[in-house]
Amino acid sequence: EVMKDLEALGFTVLEGYGLTETSPVVTFNPITKRKLGSAGRPLPSIEIKIIDPIRREALSVMEEGEIAIRGPMVMKGYYRNPQATEQVMKGGWLLSGDLGYLDKDGYLFITGRSKEVIVLSSGKNVYPEDVEREYMRIPLIKEICVMGIEERGIIESLHAVIVPNIEYAKKAQIGNLQEALGWEINNVSLHMPQYLRIKGYTLYPDPLPRTPLGKLRRFMIKDLIKAKSKELRAKSDDKRLMGDETGRRVVECIIPLLKKELQIQSTDNLELDLGLDSLKRIELVVSLEKVFSIKLPETFASEIQTVEELVTKIKEYGTREVVEIEKMPMWKDILKTEPCSEDKKGVGLHHSALEWLIVLIVLRTVKILLRIFFRLKVKGLENLPENGPYIITPNHTSYIDGFGIVAVLPSSSFRDLYSLGFQKYFTGRFKEYFARLAHIIPIDPETYLNRALQMAAYVLRSRKSLLIFPEGGRSYDGEVMDFKKGVGILSLELNVPVIPTYIMGSFEALPRGAIWPKFTEIKITFGKPLYPSDLDMSRKPEGMDKYQFFVDELRERVKGLGSGFFFE
Repeated sequence: EVMKDLEALGFTVLEGYGLTETSPVVTFNPITKRKLGSAGRPLPSIEIKIIDPIRREALSVMEEGEIAIRGPMVMKGYYRNPQATEQVMKGGWLLSGDLGYLDKDGYLFITGRSKEVIVLSSGKNVYPEDVEREYMRIPLIKEICVMGIEERGIIESLHAVIVPNIEYAKKAQIGNLQEALGWEINNVSLHMPQYLRIKGYTLYPDPLPRTPLGKLRRFMIKDLIKAKSKELRAKSDDKRLMGDETGRRVVECIIPLLKKELQIQSTDNLELDLGLDSLKRIELVVSLEKVFSIKLPETFASEIQTVEELVTKIKEYGTREVVEIEKMPMWKDILKTEPCSEDKKGVGLHHSALEWLIVLIVLRTVKILLRIFFRLKVKGLENLPENGPYIITPNHTSYIDGFGIVAVLPSSSFRDLYSLGFQKYFTGRFKEYFARLAHIIPIDPETYLNRALQMAAYVLRSRKSLLIFPEGGRSYDGEVMDFKKGVGILSLELNVPVIPTYIMGSFEALPRGAIWPKFTEIKITFGKPLYPSDLDMSRKPEGMDKYQFFVDELRERVKGLGSGFFFE
């Protein structure tokens, strides 16, 4: 790309290749016969061959392997280091450690470093720089290092160490960095071969170590992550933070929200270092409002990244009488807050006769289309309670899912059913009106998660029901992803049953990344209601909150419906 840009400016670019051990030039592009992307042809008296890195056998044209060099300009050896010399000099050939291939015209193409290549158990060679280049298209990623995860001596999959772009997250008001990053990574992975996809990642807050030329020091990064983990556990008190009255009060609000005991530092990132997700941040904001007797803006939770920023902002907003907090705010108290009149109006709890006629016509059309093209089938409608409120909680793999649920429900059930939708899709007068008719409540879960939960609670208190996809987004591989705790909070605090629901076939019909649907059969199964009283709290693992325990149980029931386990 750099070469193309320079050529466009009128420069002539000639690429070559060499090492310090070869004095140093080995290949060069002839000015009259250049090849884009090639390091050129061997200079006179220089021989190059490509060898198999394992078998040490010469490879044929266009076969990739390690570049070996022989000629009068190759070194005799490393000064007073016979061991190192023996490793790279074999029968007069210098093993460069670089990977590449020769084309039919004798031009050398370099593909990477042999020490950096990740060889998977399947035999596939992975060049980490190629994988990193794909994922670096994500604005949330500032730096990334891809490595193989070794288990029992073999490498099955790829893992990444990621330095997130905190400044971008601030500007985009991203409250849940892990979730947003996971979503973007899955979007990129969709367009990559399976073996090149990263299967997990570790977030790292500091710059990754590099050489003076900007190359990642990959051999250091694994040890660096382990050392960082030990450092976090061994942190001491931040005297500057604890010596400040506001800082000390902020820390007192944070401590009850931590999953494990940590010494909080002013530089700690609320999510990366302390593990405070978007829901925990809502609890933190409510606690801060009580302690400092202030009202914080709705976007506050998504704007703050570090403890130091949090303390600074609290001081900027000013504090009145600081009070002792007797206990952490309960979700029941948070959900009691009534939405503003404008938000209530946007929900559309009441429709005119004409509006209902329009809704019924559209519903009927959707049902006919889905039954014709997707042979839509339903099972378990008798498991839906006769009267609300309740929450339908299906798995989510396709844009078709919401239409499918609506299409199989009786019109009388749809009358009292509402769903949550991303606000960015429903801006503008016409779209807002459509959302009201379609019983869609536009929400922004990143910036206004608090408001979203309060709106959902308002609908349930109004004896209406909700359709919520607990995964928070469409699965990229068709498997049921982890459930978010929001459904558990609503169900347990408002004593509302949830209906485990499984949608089969929509992933095959229209998966993430697809534009045109395939007309495959879709089946929807409603399971028996899960009531809050059904939960056996004695089985809850120590350290897990009840909301997470509830959604984990719900997820197992939804997965079970896919195999017919929970449905009789």
